[in-house]
Amino acid sequence: MMQQKLVLRPPLSEKRKREITEKIVDFIALDMRPINVVCGDGFKEMFEFLEPGYTIPKRDTIMHGLTSKFNTTKEILVKKIQSCTAVSFTTDTWTSIKSEGYMTVTAHFMSEDWQLHSFVLETKVLEESHTAANIKERLSEVMDEFKIPAEKRVAVVHDNAANMVWCTELISNDPSWGNAKGVRCAGHTLQLCINAALKTDPICRCIAAARRLVGHFKKSTKATTALTHKQKQQNVAEHKLIQDVSTRWNSTYFMLERLLEQRWPVTAVLSDPEITKRSERGLDLTTAHWLTAEDTVAVLKPMITLTELLSQDLNASLSATLPMLINMKRRHLVLRNEDSPTTKALKTKLAKEIDTRWQLTENIATSIYIQAAVLDPRFKSLSFFDQHEREDAYSTVSDLAESLSTEAAPESDHDSISPAEEGEPEPKKEKQAEISMLMAIDEEEHAEEKDELKMYLADKTKVDLGPLAW
Repeated sequence: MMQQKLVLRPPLSEKRKREITEKIVDFIALDMRPINVVCGDGFKEMFEFLEPGYTIPKRDTIMHGLTSKFNTTKEILVKKIQSCTAVSFTTDTWTSIKSEGYMTVTAHFMSEDWQLHSFVLETKVLEESHTAANIKERLSEVMDEFKIPAEKRVAVVHDNAANMVWCTELISNDPSWGNAKGVRCAGHTLQLCINAALKTDPICRCIAAARRLVGHFKKSTKATTALTHKQKQQNVAEHKLIQDVSTRWNSTYFMLERLLEQRWPVTAVLSDPEITKRSERGLDLTTAHWLTAEDTVAVLKPMITLTELLSQDLNASLSATLPMLINMKRRHLVLRNEDSPTTKALKTKLAKEIDTRWQLTENIATSIYIQAAVLDPRFKSLSFFDQHEREDAYSTVSDLAESLSTEAAPESDHDSISPAEEGEPEPKKEKQAEISMLMAIDEEEHAEEKDELKMYLADKTKVDLGPLAW
């Protein structure tokens, strides 16, 4: 019988111990783990197996490492902000499952090589009441903590809550905030528009019936197993049904879309007496419900693409907001003879909500959205405006340009290589129909402005990747 040799591992060096401790700190910081995870028996047993001879550091040691890492990262971020020209912010207040109020502030800025960066500056408990004045005070404290001067603060993006709207009104009237403006979150505003449309009859009744139907399959293991069997029999994709969340309109869209995909396997399960009780067979949607679901999904589909385009973290989306909404109204929400009554009602309600919440029926030529659109090569011709509105928009941008510092900028190479020649990736072809409809990139030219704006409007460089790429 062979004797097993006992292999002794050399003791860990101090350097190796420090490396392990740093990795534990990184694990807790990057994975957002609670600090007391190091006190758990399972964590200790794992390291006894992985690194015999290593003693798990105390909670205070981990806390010290996290604080040091935070301070180092903060110093790097402060330097990045100091080197940029302007900073925009997004902020939101929210409540945890323990009913604790929190506030998060995120900074967005461009580096010298025209790359967009986003960093969370703070997520802290907001113990005081969530009034506009208190939120503004907390925002000002964050600005001071990260040494962001008034002249660099350009915009605060927020939701449509009354306290946030009033907070940005206070900011716009405060000299310590320079010329910072409040901008309502396009995603949240679109959510309100679509929610209002989904509450209309018969769409709301269709959604309620769909929720009950999906809820039945979520609660019944027998029904779910039978659904998988029916999917195989009918050669339908083996996808699970989706339960929507009332606070996310797109989840309602996905719920209806998945139900339409699984209509016949679902109906087969509900009509099988060996699987479904007689009292539960009425859960199947009526023919009218299925038709309403089809109409709703068809109208909302481009809205999914619109939301995705507006929600991209590393894309300058302000300039595309109004052009895409206007194109959405003119190309997708226009009423057609072949539209069903439900489709017409849904399109009409959506168009009305968009007009109201973005004030599209008023003079918007001088709005911050249109200023941004003028500065985006894809939309600079403002083809959705008449001549008078275009002139107002161009005049506003010219006045803003004149108000900027007259300090000469470094000369640039006008014969630079185009993005295509540099090997930049082309935009994804998926959803191209919806994207083309939404973007409707301008091709007209209007070159009767002041010299710099005139040169810019006359420039024919084709850029599909956004203003920063241009």
